[in-house]
Amino acid sequence: MGENVERDAEKNGTQPDQCAPDLIQKALDRILASPVFRSAHAQQAFLRYAVGETLAGRGHQLKEYIIGIEAFGRGSEFDPRLDPIVRTQATKLRARLAKYYESEGAAESVRIEFRKGSYAPFFRITATQESTPAADHGAPGAPVEIVDSAPSRVVSPKLKRRQTWRRTAVAMLLTAIALAGSGSAAFYASRSGFWERLLRPDAPSVAVLPFANIGHYAEDEFLSDGLAEEVSASLRRFPGLQVTASGSAFRFKNQPFDIRKIGRQLHVRTVLVGSIQRSPDNVRIAVQLNSADGGYHLWSGNYERAADNTQSLPSEIAGAVSAALGVGGLPRTQAARFDHRVNRDPAIPNPAAYQDYLKGLHFWNKLTFAGLQAAIRYLEQAIAEDPSFARAYAALADCYVMAPQVATAPPPEVVSKIKSAASRALELDSTLGEPHFDLAVCAEYEFDWVAAESEFKKGLELSPGNAVGHLWYAKYLAIVGRKEEVLLHRRIAASLDPVSPYAVQAVAGYFSVIGQYDDAIRQFGSALELDPGFGLAHQGLGIAYLLKGMPVQAIAELETADRLMTGPRRKALLGYAYGVAGNRAEAERILKEFLADSSQASFPALAIAQVYIGLADKDHAFEWLRKAIDQRDLDVTLKWDSPYDSLRSDARFTVLLQRMKLA
Repeated sequence: MGENVERDAEKNGTQPDQCAPDLIQKALDRILASPVFRSAHAQQAFLRYAVGETLAGRGHQLKEYIIGIEAFGRGSEFDPRLDPIVRTQATKLRARLAKYYESEGAAESVRIEFRKGSYAPFFRITATQESTPAADHGAPGAPVEIVDSAPSRVVSPKLKRRQTWRRTAVAMLLTAIALAGSGSAAFYASRSGFWERLLRPDAPSVAVLPFANIGHYAEDEFLSDGLAEEVSASLRRFPGLQVTASGSAFRFKNQPFDIRKIGRQLHVRTVLVGSIQRSPDNVRIAVQLNSADGGYHLWSGNYERAADNTQSLPSEIAGAVSAALGVGGLPRTQAARFDHRVNRDPAIPNPAAYQDYLKGLHFWNKLTFAGLQAAIRYLEQAIAEDPSFARAYAALADCYVMAPQVATAPPPEVVSKIKSAASRALELDSTLGEPHFDLAVCAEYEFDWVAAESEFKKGLELSPGNAVGHLWYAKYLAIVGRKEEVLLHRRIAASLDPVSPYAVQAVAGYFSVIGQYDDAIRQFGSALELDPGFGLAHQGLGIAYLLKGMPVQAIAELETADRLMTGPRRKALLGYAYGVAGNRAEAERILKEFLADSSQASFPALAIAQVYIGLADKDHAFEWLRKAIDQRDLDVTLKWDSPYDSLRSDARFTVLLQRMKLA
């Protein structure tokens, strides 16, 4: 279209390089000086920069990443996938321009506009001025669009964002390979090809939204949620297909949605939606695969099964979806290593076991104490009903891994349970990646760091698209002090789980640790845009403020985190901040409360140690850190977190590292 417009403009005597720049610049000056824009500094910066670049012939280079850095002063670590400032301000700018042209700009003969989905402006000349050459040749008032002089190079903003992300991800991969040790380098090199394909902008990608339960039985919610999650898991078995983590996809549960908007938010090219209707005897499932670019249907399917015979449905649906996306029949040279997973015929669990398994997944996703207990109960029932059900064992191991965080269970109480369930899952199905992540956590609890890394690598080899696996591995890398590699896996997790505030704040935590506090603060802000009540993001933001020397803001955020997530682990960082900020009375009040509760076996010694660190009481800090290590508390990240900086020059710090087998 751009070429046609330029030819029409040339034919009618309107040359962009002759009269348009002057007219456009004057129009821009009037807009910026108008009451509508006078106080809109962010939109002023956006508009001034975009128009200037377009007039300079660089409109085709207006990428979200570049705009964030040049117009809004973001740092070089700016990631448009995680910080939405450009998209947000673009929406506001379009609305403000519309308001301007409805009021004092109504008589403008030169209009600056933005097409939806584009950051490059186009200029509409209505040709009402006598001095406008177009008025002599065209119909009165007919708009003439003057576009950038290199239309053949124009790329859609969405593709630009994906290309930018791909380059960033690949660069991080190469950096991680270069910085890793010899064993790790071989592992990264072997997987970098897959991760590059996984993150490339043109790779097939899909998000499976939670299926709608349209039947008469509210208790069937477990069936609709569980089947959607199982379809996602089945799709992840196909190489080269990026599948959004269920955590992100399930944020759209019970909400009206726009397929195109969801595609933009989750960074996928397709979205699978479905509904389930259950009667006493039958289950009817309707699924539909939609293009996220245009919102149109690509494929649909209807399935009907006996109510007790839904076990094979997820793999059937996944097979049909993969075929529709063109990833079901990869050349054997590409898919040979995956054939045993994609094409094999896994054992079908018995109906009763499968129903209990779906209920277990439903309650597991709540990530609450009560939900975890219910999930364990249902998964144990599933195993009792079908002792050969590998995925039930794997899900049970996941529950035990989360028990110390969600249910405050002491790690020594769950290690044997994790090992038993995860090992049995792998005996029954050696192609599952998730049990290896669970075994890696077990090894961490035993301070066997070599075994932990081995298990993480096996898990990522089998399940490279598992966002949780990447986050857990990043935590391992932080514990052992390999900071250079942490960002890579947190970035990949955020790519796979793009609207997860947990994944987004994990990236922010990296910036905080390496001293890029402004980037950290912006990134935590992005997490809070996704979920204003997400306590971990408030906590991380508070620590970033504290490290930057802004104690008032820090304490306000940490107090918010303490209200949102009650418990000693959250209050401990508030006590630490009080101590650093010089409010000893409040810090000592929290410490006194903790010491009174410390007789309980499940009370985290780390919480007491952190308050002592804030109070600069090194002797007691080392005493309680030793106790925390004996509790096998994996939040004791001595080589990672900044609050330990004040202790690192003390000889006792090396003793602690030796106690964790990290010296």
